[in-house]
Amino acid sequence: MPRAQRQQPLWQQIVTHYKEMILGGELRPGDPLPSVRDIAAEWGVSQGVAQQAVAHLHLAEHLVRTGSAGTYVDAPRAALSPQQRMRLAAEPSSEAVTVTSAGLVTAPGYVVTTLSLAGPVAVRREEVTRQSDGSAGRLSVTWAHPRYTAAVPELLHEVPLPDPRGAGHLIAERSGIDPATLAGGIALECRAAKDDGRERPALDLEPGAYVLAGVSGWRAGEDLLEYTEFVLPPGRVIEADIEP
Repeated sequence: MPRAQRQQPLWQQIVTHYKEMILGGELRPGDPLPSVRDIAAEWGVSQGVAQQAVAHLHLAEHLVRTGSAGTYVDAPRAALSPQQRMRLAAEPSSEAVTVTSAGLVTAPGYVVTTLSLAGPVAVRREEVTRQSDGSAGRLSVTWAHPRYTAAVPELLHEVPLPDPRGAGHLIAERSGIDPATLAGGIALECRAAKDDGRERPALDLEPGAYVLAGVSGWRAGEDLLEYTEFVLPPGRVIEADIEP
């Protein structure tokens, strides 16, 4: 049983103990951390000291997270360098893209705002990319303004788009926009897969799995031609050059 010593702050000893257990693999992502009360009793310290230790574990490399059922070990996100976090999906030609849904739908409010829609209706396309071994490599949802369906009716069809670069380039080509003038952007984060009946089943993930999630889009002047939300399973990334 660990006991606090006086040669360093008590909370720091507790942080060091659990940090070593987490980074050493004795506690793995998803494992529960003892409650503040249990930590205080085990170490012979006050609950205030135990709470301070848990708070520092939250800050130290994002090692723990707290949910409705308690505090759990989190993935050590800070162990990834900025270069590792700034990554893009690889799409080898040997992979197959399946369009699981496509059509006009009532868009959530953030999509209405993002695409500057006059009404609530938007084009929504959901795709799953499978690798050559059959495993899922990417789940993506692309949103577009309904006005682009006149030039690109394929946006509403459950078939892969003829341009592998995505809806933005196809819209630009059909609308007479020079693709060289398109401006793209991307934002990424590492997070737990959502247990919403879509992400984990589509990507064949186990409970507690972490994914690389992101949003991207192609803009022509002030017009956002497409907005895409995507999720990739662990290991499904390549490094990309990022301009300073």
